[in-house]
Formats: sequence, structure tokens, C-alpha cells
Amino acid sequence: MIDVRIAGVAYAVPSEIETVAEILRRERERVEAVLAPLSDASRMRAMQGLGLERVRVCGSRRPYDLVREAAAQALDQAHLPPRRLDLILDYSTLPGEESQHSSFASRLSADLGAEASLNLTFKAGGCAGLHLALKTAIAWMGTDTDIRSALLVCGDTPPAGNRSLLPITVQGDAASAVVLRRDAAQGPAVLAVEVQTAGHLHDAIRLARCDGRLEIRVDSLRMEYEVMPVYYLNLLRLVTKALGHASLGVGDVDHFIYSNVSHRDRDGFRRMLGLPEGALPPTAMAEYGHTFASDLAINYADLRNAGGIRPGQLLLFASAGIGFAWGVTLARA
Repeated sequence: MIDVRIAGVAYAVPSEIETVAEILRRERERVEAVLAPLSDASRMRAMQGLGLERVRVCGSRRPYDLVREAAAQALDQAHLPPRRLDLILDYSTLPGEESQHSSFASRLSADLGAEASLNLTFKAGGCAGLHLALKTAIAWMGTDTDIRSALLVCGDTPPAGNRSLLPITVQGDAASAVVLRRDAAQGPAVLAVEVQTAGHLHDAIRLARCDGRLEIRVDSLRMEYEVMPVYYLNLLRLVTKALGHASLGVGDVDHFIYSNVSHRDRDGFRRMLGLPEGALPPTAMAEYGHTFASDLAINYADLRNAGGIRPGQLLLFASAGIGFAWGVTLARA
């Protein structure tokens, strides 16, 4: 793999707060309808072990406002003037009703003054979208010598009345940005990126229109009996493959950067890898909820800003999302 560095990572969250309890009360009918096909034990499990207390919600600020703030911070960290930005890739999944068909990449290019950037947008992978974006950007860098930098952005907010994604999680709003630079000798070096998709599961969680409005439809039976039996197996397969490229094992990893779907999901990932209690670094999950693909950027940035990452340490990023997709990225600080 060519020498590509994660030169800047930043995120932005709105100031408005809603409690998870309030959201579940407000969306009670929707929650009950989704969970109704499950057994009593499965319904009880869905309501326990979330580990989510509050979420941030867009009110006065739009998702694009957050994306632009995060992008500016990440570019500043990378010491990269926008005019030298070669590629902007927007991998948002749920950018809100008002901007559902617009591209943050094109708007950023204009607003930041990145006049020469190649602007791309895709909506695939959900919470695993960062890995798809990394793989896409690195592929461009490897085939076009003129592309030496990339800005990867996402900003997600669910349609109104759709914050509860039980039996899985509760979603908060956030935006994040990652700057990649080639041969820059700044930031963690990307060692491997592995992605896997399963198209036959694309409608286990999906966006649909009902009476002219977008809704997130969760098929709880498909999640329970088709997704979950392979969920951690596919993550393990990709972890093993990514580490194998570098002739490394799970024991060599210093920091596991994983999603904030729920406490029980993080614990399932830990147990899948055979890690001891406390092996995953603490996150702001209880404060922000699950922020879709921004989770990994938030958890990495918070760990880095707290001084938790030292030069030479091995970082493993992992997440899974609607599509259905799984992704793992290995990097050396």
C-alpha cells in the first residue's frame, strides 16, 4: 500500500440535547411495532444494555454547518490549505430531509475555496462508510499521482421521529471529517483497509417513504435471525485479514476504535476478539448516542486529544452498518 497518513480528524456536534428516555417515550408506538415480532426475551434484551443516556440533536444548526466546522478543523490539523485539497468525498448516510439529494462535497468545495478538488458522493455502508471512503480515496491516490490529499466527510441526522433504531440503538446527530495525505509523514499511516458487504441484507434496515416522508424501517426479525448470526463473524474475518497483511495478531493492537452502537454491542465486539474487560477505551457514547459513521472519528479524536495515543502504537478501527457492510482499518501512529 502507498504511504497514506491520517493527517487530521475532527468532529462537531450540536448543542441541543435530548435524553434517550424522552426519545423512547415520544417514539413509543414505533418502538413497540418494531419489537412486536420478537420473543419476550429478545424484546427485553433490546431495551437493556444500551449505555446511551443523551443524544445531541440538530436544531438551530443544520448538518452541513457541522460538516463545514469539522472539515475546517481537520484541515487545520493537517496544515493543509483548502486550495491544495485534491479530493473531497461525502459518505453521509442520513443528511436530513431538506438536503437528502444534495452533496456536501460540492458545497464544501465551493465554500472552502477548494477550486481544484474532485468531488465525490456515495451513500453506502452506513456506520461502516468510513472504511469505504478510505478505500476509495486511497485507490484514487494510488492510480492518480496528482491526487495527494483527500477530505472525507459525513454528517448524519435521522428523519423526524426516527431516532430510535431499536432493537439496535438510538441515534444522535454529528458530523466528522478525516484528512488523508500521501507521503506527508504526519499522522498515523494506513496499513490496511478491509470491507465486506452482504447485499441480501440490504433491507434489514432501510430508508423508505411513507406519505411523502422518509422513515427508517428496521426489520427486527431479519436483524435477529439473519444479521446477528454473522455480525461478529464478519468483523472477526476482516480483523484477521487486516492484521494478516501486516503479519500481526490481535495482541499487537494497542487501541481498538469501535462504534458507539450500544454497550452490549461494544461488549460483544470485545468478547469476539477475546479481550479482557476494559480493553476498549472509554468513549462519549452516553453523551452523544450513536452518531452513525462519525462514531469512529469521535472516538479516535477524543482518545488522541486526551494524549492516549503514542507514536508507534497500532490502531484498529472497526464498524458495521446498514447496506449491510462491515469494515476494518489498521493504522500505525
